[in-house]
Amino acid sequence: MSNWNSGLTPETAARALDALESGSVLRLQLPFPLLDQESDLLSPGLLSGARKNISYNSDDGSLKGCVNDPQLELCVRGLLERYNSLTRQLADTLFVPYRGHLQVGRTSYRPAEIAGRKSSSWRRDDTRLHIDAFPATPVSGRRLLRFFHNLNPHDSRRWIVGEPFPELARHFFSLMPKPSVLQARLLAFMQVTRSLRSSYDHYMLQLHDRMKADLDYQAKVPKIPVEFAPGETWIVYSDQASHAVLSGRFMLEQTFYLPVDNMAYPERSPLRVLEGLAGHTLV
Repeated sequence: MSNWNSGLTPETAARALDALESGSVLRLQLPFPLLDQESDLLSPGLLSGARKNISYNSDDGSLKGCVNDPQLELCVRGLLERYNSLTRQLADTLFVPYRGHLQVGRTSYRPAEIAGRKSSSWRRDDTRLHIDAFPATPVSGRRLLRFFHNLNPHDSRRWIVGEPFPELARHFFSLMPKPSVLQARLLAFMQVTRSLRSSYDHYMLQLHDRMKADLDYQAKVPKIPVEFAPGETWIVYSDQASHAVLSGRFMLEQTFYLPVDNMAYPERSPLRVLEGLAGHTLV
């Protein structure tokens, strides 16, 4: 693709969708140049306190995580609005079967360097292999489709990618406790979670935590190193592709949610894989 609006042939689009839903990372040479007034945004000084990212909600226009500077906030909001708009267009262009089914999530900017960053706990250490799962925001089986862009003009963003989801799910499933309906209701009642945590969300959080906690697994599981060059865009189902971030700063990210039934290959989803292991429905 030469720009954010150019299309693909039906054959190429079908192969891209097949690869994406298999857990692969799609890489695109799509630049996202900064505007003249945005040159000051290549700075970790934009972050408020100990935050690691700035997030933008396109539903209400709210911006969180940015320093209290009206001019900078206006500039960051403009950057994230533009990225939000372009990734929505790109999603419609690349993944025609998803049109009308994608729910737009948060847009974020991550200006801080990940290498050497001290995490408050091992659960928050993204340099360890993990799949994405949200403790406070249950998704009830919906997919987490994420678009990334390396805004850094000089340095690559370094990842490692681990084993396919079915293998890691089989590795950990027998070690995970069964979900508790009572606990899920209590968490929702106390507003620890924004909605009732489904059995699916329980298992995904268990996978996330057990992967990160198991240092033997982290050391021995096969890994593929990946470097995303300056100006490179990549797309991945981050709830499916086991990944870790080793270094890099100045990255843009857009999250979309997709119901499993709107996938081209729903049987490949984490929901269907975990239901196969559990022997019953999880949402």
